[in-house]
Amino acid sequence: MFKKVFSILLVFALSMATSVSAKGRYDFVIIQPGQPGTTVEAQPVMDSLAKYLSAKLGCEVSGVYFNELDQALKYLDKNKPAWGITGLTFFKSYDAKFKMHPVASTMPQGLDKDVWRLIIPKDGPATVNEIKGTVYGSMLYTPEAGKILSGNNEKLNFPLEGTHAALRMLRKVNKGRIAGVCLDATQYSVIKDSNRYANTKVIFESAKLPNSPVVWFGDTTDDALRLQAVLLDMKKDPAAADLLKLLQTDGFNPADGGLE
Repeated sequence: MFKKVFSILLVFALSMATSVSAKGRYDFVIIQPGQPGTTVEAQPVMDSLAKYLSAKLGCEVSGVYFNELDQALKYLDKNKPAWGITGLTFFKSYDAKFKMHPVASTMPQGLDKDVWRLIIPKDGPATVNEIKGTVYGSMLYTPEAGKILSGNNEKLNFPLEGTHAALRMLRKVNKGRIAGVCLDATQYSVIKDSNRYANTKVIFESAKLPNSPVVWFGDTTDDALRLQAVLLDMKKDPAAADLLKLLQTDGFNPADGGLE
């Protein structure tokens, strides 16, 4: 009899533990290596997003931001967030390790796709393989970035280095001080009509790439679909307008088919 009662209590305790952990299943992480700011500076935005989602989903939500690759990896090794927004190359490099599944995609400046452009001094070489010296970019933190710049065909002959100041690096390219810089579509839109960079040229333009995906960690469930529905509705919700500006996206689209 005692063993039976103990077994019942054990099952009850385990079910309670599961329900307690489930309350935090919408906790999230935003990982954007190379982007400006710090984890501390971004926390108010994370809190605003968490407050919005808590109200929509009916549960407590919290989030944290990382723009340093090493810090993000250490966090994920020790924590189990339910979902996140990650940079494209982070996803491509670690989707298997952290079991990330795309459930939505961001829309920076309303763009459905991203494009990378490699910019070098105007009097620089005619082909990518002739570049001598380091190329900088906010997305150049993982080996996957090199694969994109090489078209998956061959190894690059020059080193890549991540930077939090891509546009500052562009000024150095304009003065011939560094070999090149890679800009994404949003960064390029800031400078494309400026005559301040007349001493530069675009030597490489990528194919259309997926924007930063929204990912679910682990197998997708009904909870993932609930989250997806809330995110997809944000661009139609007046209450989310200011929040979307803080997140630097015009809203969210369904997951990009190129990542599935």
